[in-house]
Amino acid sequence: MADGLHLHPHPHPHPHPHPHPHLHRHGDGPAVLWLHGYTMDSTTWQPLWDRLPGWTHIGVDLPGHGGSAPLPPGLTLTALAGQLAEVAKETGARRLVGLSFGSMSAIQLAIQEPTLIDRLVLAAPTLAGTPNEDSARVRYQQLAMLYRMTGPGEPLADLWMQSPPDIFTGTRRHPALRAALRSVVARHSWAELGNRAMDALTAHRHTADDLRRITARTLVVLGDEDMPAFVRNAESLHATVPDCRLEVLEETGHLPLLERPEESARLIAAHLA
Repeated sequence: MADGLHLHPHPHPHPHPHPHPHLHRHGDGPAVLWLHGYTMDSTTWQPLWDRLPGWTHIGVDLPGHGGSAPLPPGLTLTALAGQLAEVAKETGARRLVGLSFGSMSAIQLAIQEPTLIDRLVLAAPTLAGTPNEDSARVRYQQLAMLYRMTGPGEPLADLWMQSPPDIFTGTRRHPALRAALRSVVARHSWAELGNRAMDALTAHRHTADDLRRITARTLVVLGDEDMPAFVRNAESLHATVPDCRLEVLEETGHLPLLERPEESARLIAAHLA
């Protein structure tokens, strides 16, 4: 997944070679940007937004997800963070929440544009270039094989939501959440499995020096039952980012903000204020 594909330079001097991400807006007040997990979209945030009045919540559908254009092969993490920085500037959002895959882009944005973000929330944090769970790598290969055989659809959603890896394991305690997430994942195009568009995006590497550049006041939220790789990432951020607090939610898996919206909303409200 890391032998990056690269596009030829764009032939026109246009500042937006990639389409603007699709945005979902909710509420009124200062703007907060929300970056969802892999195969999800901004609709997954609604239970949290309902519990966080007084803000304009702006959910970004990441490339290849929700209402956004497909993930283009060759899109790097720095280029994606640049797109997100434009969204932050246009919307005036100085607060940023990222979950799992979305947290990787949030971290990169806070590194690249340290003066742009004042408050940062990273749940089940993903650091680029750090070892992932072996089971996740194996599952991704299985998904790619199934995609070649069947194309997108419900069989891929069911395979992706199986354990291991324990990405969706914590949702078994919350059947309504699990059903809602399955319907979102079943809509995912999976086009990145066919064109290997994730390769360039995941080829990046976050170093300790990078993390020390983050000036935003940072809250890391972790489920106590999350996978070891994400526990290591959370501990690394807590030890390295200059102003960083770590909160661990009990009886919670890899999707703490979605599994525990009540507790998460309380933590986020206090942190964003």
